[in-house]
Amino acid sequence: MSESVLLLGNTLKKQNEILTELLDIILKQRDALKEGRHADLQTLMSELRHVSVRCQAIETKRARTAEELAGALGCEPTVSEILRALPEGSEESAEGRSLIEEESKKLIQIVQRLKIEMSLISRLMDEAKSLNEMLISEWQKLSLKAIGGAALGTFDAKI
Repeated sequence: MSESVLLLGNTLKKQNEILTELLDIILKQRDALKEGRHADLQTLMSELRHVSVRCQAIETKRARTAEELAGALGCEPTVSEILRALPEGSEESAEGRSLIEEESKKLIQIVQRLKIEMSLISRLMDEAKSLNEMLISEWQKLSLKAIGGAALGTFDAKI
């Protein structure tokens, strides 16, 4: 069982590493949006897709590991329930318990940061979309004035 406890702790640790990579990419995206570096966004989106696949894989592994451990302990597959059900005593068990506690706290923090950053990016994208729509509208008005107020698709035959 101590092997399963350490496996869960190490899986949480790996999940934190991958989510930290994801957060780093999202922060770079936000900066690129703010600074108007739109060419960088394509590269960052590609990186984001690759890291997202890794995030899904590690989440699947974490869920499976937690379920297996919880099944062996006879509890729900949540960190709090697993920690509550872990037997006290051995040094290995204490090491695993400590690793799970530490990494689960980090996981909560990184997920909260990701939620905040994703919300900010979403708002920035909405603002960029609104700004682009406004610019297109103004450009269309200016082009109409430049051709003498004629409606688009008509021909002015004045010479």
